[in-house]
This record gives sequence, C-alpha cells and structure tokens, in this order.
Amino acid sequence: MPAVAFRITLGACALLAPIVAVQAASMDAPKRKPGLWQQTVTTTGLAVPPQSMSMCTDEKTDDLIASRAGQSQECQQQSTRREGSVFVVDAVCRSGNTTIRTHGRFSGDFATRYSGELRSTFEPPMQGMKEMSQKIDARWVGPCKPGQKPGDVVMDNMGGMNMNEMMNADPQKMKELMQQMQQMQQMQQMQKSAPR
Repeated sequence: MPAVAFRITLGACALLAPIVAVQAASMDAPKRKPGLWQQTVTTTGLAVPPQSMSMCTDEKTDDLIASRAGQSQECQQQSTRREGSVFVVDAVCRSGNTTIRTHGRFSGDFATRYSGELRSTFEPPMQGMKEMSQKIDARWVGPCKPGQKPGDVVMDNMGGMNMNEMMNADPQKMKELMQQMQQMQQMQQMQKSAPR
C-alpha cells in the first residue's frame, strides 16, 4: 500500500471509529451535533505529524457511516460496548496479508466533543510497522461552511472528499479516488520543494 493511501486509511479509521463505537454500543447514545467538526489525530509508531481534519456532518451521514462500517468485508471480528461513560471498540481486520488488531476507547459528551485512543498491532508488520496508536480529539465548531454538504471531509495537505459518496461508491471508484488523492499530495509535495 503506498504511503499516501496508508495515511488516508489511518485518517479514515480515526474519523470513523468513534462514530461507529458510539452508535453501535447503544441506541440511546448521544448523536453528534450536526454541523462542522474539527478533529486532530496524533499518531505514534508512524513518522507523521499530527493530522487535522474537518467534517461537515448530519445525523443521516453518521448513521450511514456506522451502518457501512459494520459491513466491511475486511473485518472478520468487530465489537463495540459501553463501559460506563466510555465507548469501547475492538476489531480484527485484514489488509493484504496483514492482520490488524485494533482496540479503542472514547469518551466525551459526543454531542459537542469527544476524545479517545486507538491502538493497533500489525501481523506481519505493515510497511515495517508492528504497532501504532492514535490519539483523537474532536469538537463541534459551528455550522458547516457555505457550499459544504454533509459528508464533506477536508484533511490537511490532502484535499477533500465526501464520506457519503465514498460509502456508496463501488470498489473501482474508491480506487480512482485514492489515486486522485495520491496525485494531489504528490503535486503539493512538488510545489513545496520547487525553488522560489
């Protein structure tokens, strides 16, 4: 898996895990407030700076994300539960020939903020990495920006995508999207390194 695609995958996991955990663990779980959410992901075990992303969301988008994530063909085992005020998610997934075991814990009011941590192990190691953890902090910042629609996600240095379209896309469209995002990042890298 190319490094860019790997970073996108990690960002998507960090974005989706708390939504899935909260909605699957309890029907009475609080819903995220509709509007613009800002999320920061700090990863250890991988040489990437903290990643910031924003997402315009509504209840239908979060419901779609939660329902589609549970249908993943690559994850043989997924469980979510509530332990008091903490939502816990565990998953065993495959990427190529690597088995990925993930454990996450999230807390907060989930209407306007939440935080948590995902810990993953890779067997055999993926791109030389045996384990990784991600700390996630998310907060509601206000209404979506003009022109944004529910599902729009903007990731630092990677441009944007729409989660609703991704969740409903066929595998070929997903591959094309990943290639486009990789090309965008390569262009951004070239622009940064160009002499001025």
